[in-house]
Amino acid sequence: MEGVTVPLALQDYMTVIFSALGLAILTRMVFLLNRSLGRMALVGTVLIVLGGALKASGKLISAAGGPDVALFHQGLFPLIAPGLTLVAWSLYQVRRVFRDQPPLNRPWLVPAVVIVVFGAGVLALAVAGGPWKVPLILLATVGNVGMLVMLALAAWGRNMRFTGALFLVNLVVVLVMSQLANMKEVSIGMIWFEQITQTVAQMLFALAAWNYSQKVEALYTRPLAAQAA
Repeated sequence: MEGVTVPLALQDYMTVIFSALGLAILTRMVFLLNRSLGRMALVGTVLIVLGGALKASGKLISAAGGPDVALFHQGLFPLIAPGLTLVAWSLYQVRRVFRDQPPLNRPWLVPAVVIVVFGAGVLALAVAGGPWKVPLILLATVGNVGMLVMLALAAWGRNMRFTGALFLVNLVVVLVMSQLANMKEVSIGMIWFEQITQTVAQMLFALAAWNYSQKVEALYTRPLAAQAA
């Protein structure tokens, strides 16, 4: 990326780290409630973190004078779109558990179908020479927004208004950043602003995930463990 400095590229890793921390906390919570759904959340988390790490690494390589590695720059949405879909769906299934409803018999079926359908759209656009990233951006946005809305509603439903507000702040940042991404010419100052804003948002997301998971584990997993003992 032209004009990007090494410090700017390194700062981008902070967003990846806080995002990974928040997702890891949620994945652990899902594992404690349902191991099958926990594996789904884990796969999604790995894809999201890998996509973010590739993007940051591609930026760092370019800033250091290295080659423009297409895999690093183009690999973000092909990884985070299915990743967010899996994490969001696992959290939706967990909400069913909270309502004393069993998870679906084939929990992987719905996200797999959604990912395949959007993947077919990507291939069709790529063959036609069109904007192949559009379906992936749409899927990633829907997955991210759906995940944050569910978490915010679940937190407010447990009288965790501060935690719900943190998830809502993250949602607002996601929506605003998606609009800024459409800007054709972006200054270095604007890139710094976007990256720092995203880092702060992911830090708040990690904090909210920790608060929420602690409440959920106290309500659902610890009583079960005490009964088993």
